[in-house]
Amino acid sequence: MKTPLKFIKNTQVIALGMLILFTISACHTDRSTELYVSVEGSENADGSLEDPFASIHQAVAAVREMRKNGITEPVTIYLREGRHQITETLVLGMEDGADGPVEAVPFEEYGAGELAPAHLTFAAYADEKPVLSAGVPVDGWTLMDSEATDLPKTSEGKVWVADIPEGLNKFYTLYNQEGRLKRARAEGFVPTKPGDKKTVYFPKGKIKNWDNLADVELNIRPGRAWMINMLPLGSVDEENGVATTSVSATYKIGKLADWVHTKDGNSAWIENTLEALDEPGEWVIDSKKRKIYLWPKNPAADGSPEGILAPAIVELVRVEGNIDYEGSVDRPVRGISFSGITFSHADRRPWVNDDDQLGWGMQHDWDMFDRPTAMLRFRGAENCVVSNCTFTNSGGTGVRFDLYAQRNKVENSEFAHLGEAGILLAGYGPGTKDVNHHNEVINNHIHHFSEITWHSPGVWAWQSGHNRIANNYIHHSGYSAVLITNRISPDRSLNGEGGRTVRRHEIDTTVMKPSNEHYADWKMREKYNHSRHNLLEYNEITHSVQLLSDGNCIYVSGAGTGNIVRYNYLHDNLEHSMPAPIRCDDDQHETLIYGNIIYNNYAFSAGIASKGVNDIVNNVIAAPRVAPRWGYISFEWVPVTGSKVFKNIIISHPDGGNAYAERARRGQTTGLPDLIQTEMDSNLYYHPTDPNWMEAHFTRMRAAGKEEASLFADPMFKDPANGDFGFKEGSPALKLGIEPLNVSKMGIQSEN
Repeated sequence: MKTPLKFIKNTQVIALGMLILFTISACHTDRSTELYVSVEGSENADGSLEDPFASIHQAVAAVREMRKNGITEPVTIYLREGRHQITETLVLGMEDGADGPVEAVPFEEYGAGELAPAHLTFAAYADEKPVLSAGVPVDGWTLMDSEATDLPKTSEGKVWVADIPEGLNKFYTLYNQEGRLKRARAEGFVPTKPGDKKTVYFPKGKIKNWDNLADVELNIRPGRAWMINMLPLGSVDEENGVATTSVSATYKIGKLADWVHTKDGNSAWIENTLEALDEPGEWVIDSKKRKIYLWPKNPAADGSPEGILAPAIVELVRVEGNIDYEGSVDRPVRGISFSGITFSHADRRPWVNDDDQLGWGMQHDWDMFDRPTAMLRFRGAENCVVSNCTFTNSGGTGVRFDLYAQRNKVENSEFAHLGEAGILLAGYGPGTKDVNHHNEVINNHIHHFSEITWHSPGVWAWQSGHNRIANNYIHHSGYSAVLITNRISPDRSLNGEGGRTVRRHEIDTTVMKPSNEHYADWKMREKYNHSRHNLLEYNEITHSVQLLSDGNCIYVSGAGTGNIVRYNYLHDNLEHSMPAPIRCDDDQHETLIYGNIIYNNYAFSAGIASKGVNDIVNNVIAAPRVAPRWGYISFEWVPVTGSKVFKNIIISHPDGGNAYAERARRGQTTGLPDLIQTEMDSNLYYHPTDPNWMEAHFTRMRAAGKEEASLFADPMFKDPANGDFGFKEGSPALKLGIEPLNVSKMGIQSEN
């Protein structure tokens, strides 16, 4: 592999630019240009197919020189087969994008619409598979002294040691030829008593004053079901069983509630100590000694590690426009495209200090606002496309679009084995600046993400609206698959979750007061909640909420108006930790949930949960793995006056359960949800053994003039076990006007 490459010298760039200009004028009658980069390239190359550049930085420098010399036509930089090592983030700015305005999408529409041709494209050459990699080779391995006292007995004679590569300091992930390796993890524990956000009380022997204490992290679920923190240790008092962290947890550190799901009963563990290095594939870093310790998983013939890569950076590529953060007008980079490229071997962004952390979290600190957490990051971008790319084996997120992002697309790409999220759309915090909208996330395969930071979603639209998220196949998540949220009220304290993202100077003073999660208060705040009018449709989601609790396949919370969740196939989500496949959580209103299939899921609370005034129409809830604790459709905590509930099919578990719930908060006596407040009719219910299952419900609702056309009957699906939810002839669903749902249109489409 090539050693790290730097920009070519200015004189070389000028010479290259003149050479390329001459070549273009002589050989390209249409004046379109193509440049090439190869791992076997040269720093003195001209960028042709026969004489390719050695690095992507070099190619970009040459393009910039071409632009200065008058070449305005689209340029494509082709990457040839191999691992292209990149140890310095490639930053693409205004000089790399297209000039002139892009025609705006009509604001009432969803998605990006038709895009203009790319101005600068980075593409795989022909059928080749280039990899942009942040990994630096780790060489010079020697077998560790078998008498080392810190290693477990099982590891003696098996652990190898090497120096941290020159130019690197501390990193949090490590890779071999198969993918990301596991950092050494100790046995878990439960805090012995509650602490504050920086204090953990631990059982004897679980935390020690290790020599590499500054490198040791406490992985902790800090008293809540829905997240995990990775906190560097600051000090340890072994005798009294108390340790402090150098960064605050999201919540006070304590035990989890009894109902919260864990795999082994523990909520905390230590990572990155030699004492815990007890399995093949595990590793430890000591940045003070500048050493890496590894028990190789796939060793060379002599037993030593081979093909080991340490990450140099988190961001491989950043597309960055001119951001006027405090003002109202940003200038985006336009017309950058990536096609057929694999992004890999990047690190995760660690939590290092409270100044960089507190108040900058997006809902429960599930991600950080405007931070470098993704391999490919757009920060002020328009008319940009990511297609047929792969984002894999990395510590952070695949792609994120921050602040200004309009008319961008991510399509036909794969996101796999990521430490954090798949795709993130994150606009400005609550305020009047609404510039992240009309993007598309289409036909992507997003799976095995959130492998390190368990709460990271597959797709998240935070303060981002009018996006179309469609035909994605999302599976095997640590927590929720898709989030559409804001959930930050204008009165939030500065160091509270998301408090520093609030644009207080843009918000009416009458709204800057403590607020209730009620429809009337939400209506006042809605104009500042920009996750509105998103179209989430035709996605397939399975195996969600594998590691945490209280998560969902689709979660909409504290967002704006007009979000549509329709024609999604949610099936085989089997962990006992999921309350509901679809959930409109706190302070969520005016959402349409239409035509979704919820099949063969373990949902302990509900099939669909709604805390707010939302419409639930033409959905199928069938083959539940358990009778829900509350109801197959659950209205929760707040009045639901005007919610529409029409043409749904609910097939009960053999153990029954309520078709609907009117769930109150603990101790709540007023402002309760009431089914009589809804508009409810033309629904179809069925219990396989109890013909009287719905009698009490029908009696109550019909006395109020509701549910008059609804029926209790077998819907007569054609073959639901094999995904055919069409109706047989004579089905009562046809009589009620219920739309048959076609699973074949949900999930990835071979032709999109």
